[in-house]
Amino acid sequence: MTRYPARGLLLLVAALSLQLTGCSDDSPQAADKNANSPSAAESAVSEPTGTEATTSGPFSLREYDGPIDPGRHRVPLISWERTYPVDALVRVPEGFITPGGWVIENGLDGTAYGDLMFFGDVDLVDTDPCGAGQAIKPGPTVRDLAESLTGQLPDRATAPRPITVGGHRGLYVEMRVPRNLSRCESGKFTVLAVHQAENPWYSAGPGRLLRFWIVEVDGQRVMVAVNVVPGRTTHAAELVHMAKTAEFVENVDG
Repeated sequence: MTRYPARGLLLLVAALSLQLTGCSDDSPQAADKNANSPSAAESAVSEPTGTEATTSGPFSLREYDGPIDPGRHRVPLISWERTYPVDALVRVPEGFITPGGWVIENGLDGTAYGDLMFFGDVDLVDTDPCGAGQAIKPGPTVRDLAESLTGQLPDRATAPRPITVGGHRGLYVEMRVPRNLSRCESGKFTVLAVHQAENPWYSAGPGRLLRFWIVEVDGQRVMVAVNVVPGRTTHAAELVHMAKTAEFVENVDG
């Protein structure tokens, strides 16, 4: 793979906000059942094939821009000029790209955009993602963040339930974005922010299904986030499989 200059995180999140659009009639329950059950797509995750993946260990996607070779790759946690002690270790199948190494996405290869991101921390949660809500700072624990997210739209979010990712216990929640965002002040569904000063919000378009696995890794809270349009996003099962089978390793890049 060839390295290119990384894009700034603010531009990345802004770009994601513009791309997270689409709608579906699928129910969150149906989407969850399909995504969590073994499927041909999930069982067909590619083994490492590139030279870097097989002979030099996992390849770091940090500051990389372009198509991702199938294999095991280290993905940095979303940050804002911060350094986190761990990276995510993900087995990436064929057909995915990354703009800057902070996100794994299917790009425009399919009927609807989908992506996978790893957050090193969450500074703010919007109490009303589609209205004039307050930006509050969630507490420091896994449960604090999970309950802050489910409290945004109680009728459209699942109750936190126990999960394990990479051997680390945590909580899983999912949230369905309304199909009609006309009442949203910004025209977007704003979920959370990764920096208090600049407020680059993680936003989503109408009809999106947002899935969050929140774990603690050696004292570091990590949130794994997948967003898709149920029934339309290409490679949705692969994105979920990467999230559920991710591991966490030492950040050796600093």
